[in-house]
Amino acid sequence: MNIDLKSDKLSWLKPVFRRRFTKEETIEVIVPDALPDILRILDTDGTPYLRGKDCEAGRVSVTGLTELTVLYVPESGRGVKKIPVELPFSAACDGEGITPDCLITASLSLVSADARTVNPRKLVVRAEVAVDAALYVPESVYNTSPRDREGIYFRSESMTLTLPTAVNEKTFIFTDEAHLPAGAPAIGELLRASVSLSAESVKPVGSRAVIKGKAVTVLLYESRDDGTLCREAVVTPFSQIVETDASGDVTDFELSLCLTGVHISRGAMDDAQGEAVSVEIHAVAQCAAYVNLPVEWVKDAYSTGFAMTPARSALALDYLTERNTVSETLRASVPVSGSVGDIHSVSARLTASGHREGPEGPVWIAAASVTVIYSEASGEILSATRKVEMERPAREETDFEISFGPDAFTAVGDGAIDVRLPVDITGVTKGHLELERIESVEFDEDKPLDLTALPNVTVTRAGKQSLWELAKTHMSTEKDIREANGIEAGAEPEEGTVLLIPRCG
Repeated sequence: MNIDLKSDKLSWLKPVFRRRFTKEETIEVIVPDALPDILRILDTDGTPYLRGKDCEAGRVSVTGLTELTVLYVPESGRGVKKIPVELPFSAACDGEGITPDCLITASLSLVSADARTVNPRKLVVRAEVAVDAALYVPESVYNTSPRDREGIYFRSESMTLTLPTAVNEKTFIFTDEAHLPAGAPAIGELLRASVSLSAESVKPVGSRAVIKGKAVTVLLYESRDDGTLCREAVVTPFSQIVETDASGDVTDFELSLCLTGVHISRGAMDDAQGEAVSVEIHAVAQCAAYVNLPVEWVKDAYSTGFAMTPARSALALDYLTERNTVSETLRASVPVSGSVGDIHSVSARLTASGHREGPEGPVWIAAASVTVIYSEASGEILSATRKVEMERPAREETDFEISFGPDAFTAVGDGAIDVRLPVDITGVTKGHLELERIESVEFDEDKPLDLTALPNVTVTRAGKQSLWELAKTHMSTEKDIREANGIEAGAEPEEGTVLLIPRCG
């Protein structure tokens, strides 16, 4: 006879891939006829935009476009000129468990970008883009729970785990006429604009994600009045609602905001509010929704009436345990030559991150590149870059995300510019549960067990075994042991306590 122990269905998304991979692209660029020859490259920066993502057997691929701006000092040695560059990319990575049915979230970041001159009218531009991808595949099993029957005893356990159950996304566009801060110089020529998105809050309402965030647009431009370089940041708030396919109330979201396009132009001049820029942002919000799900399983079973054979299966689950964000300050001393006059721009980008073993356990390391554009006292415009590292104690199963704030604090030191940048570090810790469970039991009612060879009562001392385990060992029941020794329901005897264990039947 067979007893099936399967009960309600447990459905979730199994993470099969979570990795950062990079792709480097280069392109040769001819200086447009309307621009002067290049004297010196000043800086290269830009933003990658997501165009597509796809999975096939054993491989995930992401395509996009990196919009770069090369800033250079012209042959006259005065002022700054820009060359816009578009660099398509296609990044791919192989991995086990990847199938066409996988659900994907992907975010992009620029790891590095630079340009070198071949001659005053030609340059080679290089950019390396990082893809942070997470892939999930739908999974389902049945929980297992005891089925009451005389002479058969089950040991069951249960846990409530926070598991991903849906991955959904929403593309959206928002626009704004963002005004420069009061007293900011008027825009002459806009040299460069970079946009970063961040979520200030993500609240679950039923199965929906209610997102409130902001887009920070950093502008580098020449003043209309005297041509000096200026840097200003404008903030554009936005809100979005993402519907998910999650069953039940969502308790947590893993959100990825990714730019798909940006259009920025000078806005109208308003005497009351000052100059503005028109900002149009195209983006996609990707949400992995987590739900608290009960996981129940039969861990062990025995029979005092019949020889019994259990059918066992393995189950592995990855679940969310903790998510928290802390604010810190990135400090860098950027070496410079000569006497520093004005500091025009400070930018930072994450170049690498990972774990390593420290003296007191695992440590998370983040490497960043900090670039400063400044003028010497003579008026010559230069740039300098310094690579720095941040570290913090962490468990190896913790993933980190880092975002830089728009405001930079600088001070001129002896042969260096000291930079302080606010950063937000979000740590997401995952747990892993592996268990063996009994799905069914099989026994023959026509072949009962003969327990007459066993003693009617066994005297023993309580040790590491639980009452349930003692009952299984001595062909008794947990109920009979409690009654024979006056042990309350739910309690376990202290180690060393003398116990009477009556045999069943």
